[in-house]
Amino acid sequence: MREVLEALAMITDKPWASTRAKMALDISDQFDGGGLDEWEYQEIMLRLIDDSKLDKEADDLETKSLLISAVHQVSGYI
Repeated sequence: MREVLEALAMITDKPWASTRAKMALDISDQFDGGGLDEWEYQEIMLRLIDDSKLDKEADDLETKSLLISAVHQVSGYI
């Protein structure tokens, strides 16, 4: 699912998705490098896709679902 985040990070017409995807990739790299413990990592990743914030910005349900699924899988939440 990292590939999905990388693809979403490249989307220019949906800045809400690309920004969150880039942040998720950065956070994942920090976790992989030992900069975060697992609890911190999952907590930060889940904040990226907090429903109330995301609902205000997301204008495409398919992209939103893809982003949420990718973040859940990459963070190990699922």
